[in-house]
Amino acid sequence: MPVRQTMTGLPRFAPPAGRPALDLCNTRLGDRDLLASPADLEIWFVATGMTDHPPRVSRRELDAARALRDGLREALLVADGPRVAALAEGWLGDAPGRLRVEPATLQPRFAPVARTSCCLLVDAVLDAVDLAREAPGRVRECAAPRCAVVYLDTSRNRSRRWCSMERCGARAKASAYYRRHRTGP
Repeated sequence: MPVRQTMTGLPRFAPPAGRPALDLCNTRLGDRDLLASPADLEIWFVATGMTDHPPRVSRRELDAARALRDGLREALLVADGPRVAALAEGWLGDAPGRLRVEPATLQPRFAPVARTSCCLLVDAVLDAVDLAREAPGRVRECAAPRCAVVYLDTSRNRSRRWCSMERCGARAKASAYYRRHRTGP
């Protein structure tokens, strides 16, 4: 499992997926919830570069973030765009702020009114909407038996199987090679 412990015992998160929505989804790996406490969510905000100074997170805010994560993960894995839209609409309705459009790129950007965990997660929500619209069916879970990382399959023929060739793919290929070439009874 691609989760390591720091010296203080707090979880280190899965390697960044390059997409805020997938990074959020990867805070649950199988049965292991890396957002076990409000402090874990605060640490995750810093670890992903969303902020240098995270807001204090309450238990209620943590529960909401975990429900959002679980809903987005499930919806993205089955390419359920309407479900992603419903989750996004509900989350955006509760986030104090407004959407703006960057003039140079015409990309929407959320301008928060307050510094809350709800506002910090808006980037992940908007990214999930982008994934559902631009890459339906391309969010996958790693095929390695002990890895539950989700990733975006950018291969031309949609055949990518592992979250990372360097980690899970290399292990799987080495294991298959060993099984094919081992000798003995």
